[in-house]
Amino acid sequence: MSQYSLAPLRTAIMRSLSMGLVLVHPLGALAQGELEEVLVTAHKRDYRLDTAESAMGLNVELLRTPAAISVITEDLLKDQQVNNVDDALRNVAGVNKFKTGNGGEEQFSIRGFNASQSIYKDGARVNNPLNASNIPSTETANIGRIEVLKGPSALLYGQGEPGGIVNYVTKRPEVERTANVELLYGSDAFKKVELDATGAFDSNEQFAGRIVGAYQDSDSFRDEVFRKRLLLNPSIVWHPDQQTSIFLGYEYIDDDYTQDRGQVLQGNSVDGYFYGNLLDEDQFFGIPDWNRKTTAESSRVYFFASRQMNNVWSVEFDFNYTENDKTNVDSSPRPIQADATIVGAPGTAEESQVNIEPRRSEGTGETTRYNLKNTFVFDDVFGFDHQVLLSASYEEFSTESTSFRGDRFVRFDISTGEYFTPDTRPVNPNDQEIVIGDDIIFGLVDRGTSTNQEFDETGVNLLDYITFNEHWAWLIGGRYSKYKDGLDDFDDDDISYRTGIIYTHHEDLSFYVSYSEGYTNSAGRLRENGDSIDPETSTAWELGSKWQPNDSLLLTATLYRIQKQDLAFIVNPDAPPPEQFYTNIGEVQSQGLELEAVGFITPQWRVQAGYSYIDSEVKEGGVGEFNSLFPEGNAFPGVPDNSFNVFTFYEFDIGEGVLGLGGGAYYVDEVFISLENRSQYDDWYQIDLGTYYKQDGWKVQLNVDNVTDEDYRLTQVTDTDAFAATRVGTSAPRRYILSFAYEI
Repeated sequence: MSQYSLAPLRTAIMRSLSMGLVLVHPLGALAQGELEEVLVTAHKRDYRLDTAESAMGLNVELLRTPAAISVITEDLLKDQQVNNVDDALRNVAGVNKFKTGNGGEEQFSIRGFNASQSIYKDGARVNNPLNASNIPSTETANIGRIEVLKGPSALLYGQGEPGGIVNYVTKRPEVERTANVELLYGSDAFKKVELDATGAFDSNEQFAGRIVGAYQDSDSFRDEVFRKRLLLNPSIVWHPDQQTSIFLGYEYIDDDYTQDRGQVLQGNSVDGYFYGNLLDEDQFFGIPDWNRKTTAESSRVYFFASRQMNNVWSVEFDFNYTENDKTNVDSSPRPIQADATIVGAPGTAEESQVNIEPRRSEGTGETTRYNLKNTFVFDDVFGFDHQVLLSASYEEFSTESTSFRGDRFVRFDISTGEYFTPDTRPVNPNDQEIVIGDDIIFGLVDRGTSTNQEFDETGVNLLDYITFNEHWAWLIGGRYSKYKDGLDDFDDDDISYRTGIIYTHHEDLSFYVSYSEGYTNSAGRLRENGDSIDPETSTAWELGSKWQPNDSLLLTATLYRIQKQDLAFIVNPDAPPPEQFYTNIGEVQSQGLELEAVGFITPQWRVQAGYSYIDSEVKEGGVGEFNSLFPEGNAFPGVPDNSFNVFTFYEFDIGEGVLGLGGGAYYVDEVFISLENRSQYDDWYQIDLGTYYKQDGWKVQLNVDNVTDEDYRLTQVTDTDAFAATRVGTSAPRRYILSFAYEI
């Protein structure tokens, strides 16, 4: 845990929630009257960016980039009053939330593939399948934008799933002095304050700083569920001359909350599962006062330096170090009968009852990433323009987690709402005894260190964007990656390529075709001869068009096909796990269509909209880890065939201020709840509305989400219906957020 106490800061922020707000400019200039006149356009909003350099590594306009890149701006997050990345990423076509119950890890699919291993912050990996329980959830207050690069991304980011990557880009110091404070109140006792101030320290504008802070205290529509989260993010930038920039930032997140594994389904593995009338979306299926003890703490130091060496060559170096510390206190439903019945069937001794398994894990994780980037901009002897990226990166990742499990189940009766322990035998003196109330008792058994990781990856890549003339350009590059696992003593290497040709017509319409590759390490799985299996590889073809009907609106259309081959499957599934061997025989495929519209339709009317069609299929199946079956011909779980999103705002001049009216609509097709493809969740839609009024730096805003109070189910990546029936995400009912903001 951190050695520094932030209790005074927490107390000060909480006072601002309960007693009002006193705003002091952190740079002191306004208070001392040093600025005679300041012209500020407060709360200006825009949904579109022209470039997304961190996504592709080069400063190329999105219109001229032969790849599908989506950007969620800070302004869109503000218009929607987004307080979690789940709600943010629903604005991107082809991205779907993999819901692990109603809380916990951030897991998404991009174009049908699980992207949990491909989540980055400022270009540094923050998540992967085994450390998901060791990190706090992302705080949105300091996010400047979210970039989604679709398709295999090994060229810049190394190993990962082929659907794409998500990169959270945090806010940076700016020279112009501004400060913003926002108070938010909402349904389920939601309270939050956000502070954001930036500006130059000196008259020469060589030094600038920024401080972003936030504190959230909220309950939930779900019984027993709460969250208290603190963010502190100071940063500073120094420009010693016009060619040099040096940046240093520190991010601290403290997250206390209830680990909520969601709902359950009725039925069994023989007859199938369903969401029956016995269930209630508000009902919490954990042990009372147990899951509420989950805590997570994260500290991150990040550094960037850049210098323009001459007219041709520029150098950038960045460093990220993150340390996570988490105690995950959990209890999850488990089958109560041999046929994987989750809720005791009518007429049985366990009618309406559910087994709840208590668990606790204590985990830490460290991530270090170095990246050296050289960019060369020049004309060759043929008159062709080049942007060349030559970069090298090193990533080091380690996690350690100790797990405890209950020595018996706790029983929950849905009909009566009672919790009790059927097994009344004494707790083993060697185990930790837990007593909750009069009827709940269990022991925690130390299972030892269970989910350790220690790996590093080194990569060198070369990328060239060649502009032949005003119409034609070619992107081509490759990367060599060397992956080493320090615990299981194995290593992989891979060479990945990316290329794309783009044709631009009259500077407002472009067409492109691209090809990209990716890989996932072999994780130390062995063949029968004792050799490691090959890495899983992926390839993607993409055909797209981008149209800019005006300077502020970008329309994109993309057709793609992604194939992931060489999947690792067990060749002797009947053998015990230590004696099982693997081979690379599997193949899965996702193909589809994406449409997006982002920007201003008119100067007063802005929009972000998207549609996605995904056709996913297991092309060559087999038996995976934990004896999970990948049936040939089945579709991916949790991935809808069709999904649609639109969010829009229109502004009116009212007196001395501006009135904004808007809202959004979201639709998701029915999905299979597991790879078995037996049970499905129904399709669903949600409608959100919003309005604000702003004048002279003041803004009041009201957002109402799910205005029609729709009730629907969400799922995660699971192999069997039986497991999916214990981790059911539920929609949030109608809720509102009211905010008051002041910007100077």
